[in-house]
Amino acid sequence: MLSRRFVLPALISVMFFTGCAEKGAILLNIAYQPPENKAVASHKVTIGVSPFLDDRGIPAAVLGKRTVSSGLENDLVTQGSVAELVTTGVKDAVRVHGMVAKDVVAWNMTSDKLPADGYDIVIGGEIKSLWLDSVSVPFRTRLKILVQLKIVVGDASEKKVIRIIDVNSKIEQDVFYSKEKLASTLSEALSVALEQIFQDDVLKKKFS
Repeated sequence: MLSRRFVLPALISVMFFTGCAEKGAILLNIAYQPPENKAVASHKVTIGVSPFLDDRGIPAAVLGKRTVSSGLENDLVTQGSVAELVTTGVKDAVRVHGMVAKDVVAWNMTSDKLPADGYDIVIGGEIKSLWLDSVSVPFRTRLKILVQLKIVVGDASEKKVIRIIDVNSKIEQDVFYSKEKLASTLSEALSVALEQIFQDDVLKKKFS
């Protein structure tokens, strides 16, 4: 039999590196992360951002799930809803890219219902996936993140939809567990997806 002086430290070490079970849902603070060292000129463009639709088919506040080695699970959640989180992220990204972001009424993403009063461009969309799996394995935590968004962009002057694009991000990595690490990694994945809006050649011309 192994000496208790070896077993106990080993158990403590595993618990430290993989994280202990927690009670109830785990709240994560997710936010858009601007690209580092990005110098952006100011543009005289006003972007109306419509509330995003959550098409994931799961509870509105749930971001993912954490599973520890014992098999116990916790929901990972945001304050409010994931739709509000993504909508806020788009507005923050618009401002970082030097444009004015304003709220617009809910838009059904068709040309005939396009809000056109006081905006140059309107952005809306659907959340197809925004999910984080956190699974404890010996001495670390394995993260799998998938973000998939449908982005619909309308030109207010032309009164029509001008662009529909899918933006995606995927991260798989092993980390030491902490709520802050889960939040920062999911924030990174969301930000990478949102940045693809501003890399689209058609939209770059409209934003300039």
